[in-house]
Amino acid sequence: MNFLRAHSDQIRRFGPVALVVVLVLGLAIFAVTRGGKSDIVVRAVGTATAQASSTPSADGSPTPQATGQPGQTITNIKDLVSKFGYPPGTDFAQIRIPTIGVDAKVGARTVGRDAIMAVPAGPADVVWYDLSLWKGLGGAPGGGHNAVFSGHVDYADPVPYAKVNYRGQGVFSQLRLLSQGDVIEVIYKGQTLRYSVAWRQQLTSGSKTDWGTIWSANTGSDSITLYTCGGAFDSTTREYEDRIIVRANRI
Repeated sequence: MNFLRAHSDQIRRFGPVALVVVLVLGLAIFAVTRGGKSDIVVRAVGTATAQASSTPSADGSPTPQATGQPGQTITNIKDLVSKFGYPPGTDFAQIRIPTIGVDAKVGARTVGRDAIMAVPAGPADVVWYDLSLWKGLGGAPGGGHNAVFSGHVDYADPVPYAKVNYRGQGVFSQLRLLSQGDVIEVIYKGQTLRYSVAWRQQLTSGSKTDWGTIWSANTGSDSITLYTCGGAFDSTTREYEDRIIVRANRI
């Protein structure tokens, strides 16, 4: 489904837009040129290989059924991490959100010219996005701009690195409960960076949302942006309709 509205101005796309065949979330960035001014439009490309069900998830949205492949099924993050650890490459940073019980490792993903914001490898880990190839977007933690992170809201699929199935809440399942003033800590390069939640929003995943503002590096302070899926799950498109976005500023 194309979320870009038809118009007479030139539309320029950086590379092909590929489906991310992993459960829960994934975004592609489009550069849209209107009268010489470039805006950023983000569309959801998340999907799943599982069969859908109407089983409610933690946020009231239906969650897909697990694939049913042979082997052990894990139903919570604590058991997954204690038995199998985190996936490789999650040594970029660590994120803690005491209010909702998050203490997770973070991996880094570069957003290339193919415009794909790759999803976390499993339900327990978080991803930080290196948006340095996209002028004016993102930033490193503590760098004075806007560090963008994502995590699954829930997960019902095999976890490749652990070679088990998982069906349960994701690391950001309670992101929707964060309120202004809640503290988020990012441990990065030996420093503990502390941020205070400024706002939380639930936004449509389509082009009606000004994603250029959400991912912008110029937030006026050293900040972080966390996001996960939210709203209703569409069993036909295999996507959640919305995104939960949390912005926090350095304290």
